[in-house]
Amino acid sequence: MRNANQYIRSLILVSLLFLTSFSSHGDVGAGLLWRIHKPQQPVSYLFGTIHVDDKRVKQLNSNIKRRFDEAKTLCLEILPDRQTQVGIGLAMLLPEDASLHDILGEALFTRLSLELNRVGISPLEADRLKPWAAMIVLSRPESTGGYALDEQLYHWGNYQYKRLCALETLQEQLSIFDELNHDDQISLLEDTLENVSELKDLNEALILAYLSGNLDEIYRHSLNMETGNSELAKRLRESLIDKRNLLMAKRVIPVLKKGNAFIAVGALHLPGQKGLLQLLRDEGYIVTSPSIPVSPW
Repeated sequence: MRNANQYIRSLILVSLLFLTSFSSHGDVGAGLLWRIHKPQQPVSYLFGTIHVDDKRVKQLNSNIKRRFDEAKTLCLEILPDRQTQVGIGLAMLLPEDASLHDILGEALFTRLSLELNRVGISPLEADRLKPWAAMIVLSRPESTGGYALDEQLYHWGNYQYKRLCALETLQEQLSIFDELNHDDQISLLEDTLENVSELKDLNEALILAYLSGNLDEIYRHSLNMETGNSELAKRLRESLIDKRNLLMAKRVIPVLKKGNAFIAVGALHLPGQKGLLQLLRDEGYIVTSPSIPVSPW
């Protein structure tokens, strides 16, 4: 990638409702499934997901599926129920008295409308979007009409009558974007429009890195996106990754004490000195990898 804004966009692209990224590296070895426990406590498992609708990532290894089936509790970043889906849609909209056309100006809005029209968003619908929401709509991987991996796990958990828990609220996630001022949002949107032709290849590369099942490789892949540094990049990295990791680690500890849980979060919340694996080790948990990769497609 050619500049800091592109790195920022990649962070957003692979976070929140998509694959997440991270900011620092630790020697965590390979694997997407991790065994978490303390002596005299039941074992739980922490699984790194990717938030895309792609059949390759949903063909889980039978051993991962077995750990899921055995669990009594399923924890996700947020629960993708109907209320959450409606909340996401509403949060992406500007206030009734605001217009994206007025915010962007005629030339930029026309350019955006042409691109959004390619993914089924009319100019009238586009005019209601917040700038960051328009950027995410442009950036998101193409859906085949099915569930993303996290949604699939959620529906499996419902079907198996598991206890369900969320490590974050929808408001906590979306506030990361709403706290950006319009200038920052417009800068990211402009950069996305400049590089929209590259997004399909970027998304495919991220999926292939995930399918490798190797967190070190995914980390190295993410480094290729970063060629610059800026105040905005630093703020987003801290908000999207580091602060969320601290919050999720705090909230997952009561779940781990009860044990028999399957905890699924974006894969790249796991590694690094500020990642969940290290944060749980710092709390005295034994964290080991059963070396169970995602199955071939």
